[in-house]
Amino acid sequence: MALELDFSKLSGTDILDMAIAIEDEAQLYYEQLADWVKKGTNGEAADFFLRMATREERHRQQIVAQRERLYGDALASNAAKVSWAVETPDYDAVPNDISLRQAFDVAMDAENRAEEFYAGALDYAADDTLADLFEGLRLAEAEHKRLLEEEMARLLP
Repeated sequence: MALELDFSKLSGTDILDMAIAIEDEAQLYYEQLADWVKKGTNGEAADFFLRMATREERHRQQIVAQRERLYGDALASNAAKVSWAVETPDYDAVPNDISLRQAFDVAMDAENRAEEFYAGALDYAADDTLADLFEGLRLAEAEHKRLLEEEMARLLP
């Protein structure tokens, strides 16, 4: 399910603070996926998910740096304090004995939602610098989906 959000009512700091929180969640969920598949003794997939977690952390750092450039040390908005569940899986829908296929499906769903989020944010970017950041992040999420597809093709029969 896509996140319903009216970006027109958000400030630049709100959107960036949301993006920081979303990327932080993404890193945590990839680490969780690595733990889940490692329990199933799939070390290659666990290593892949940990590499994806590192990518998400780099995105978070990019956004933090851009926020500092644009808004200095402005206080974090309330958007930074909320779980947006853009890249967080629905834990109630994830079985305790998750299969490798299900883990990849969870990751793909999250990347789809993240790409939609950045596409929506792009339409309301206050300036070209912010627009470039959101477009770059949208493209990065599309790249994540490509990486997931390649890894699924490699690891799944």
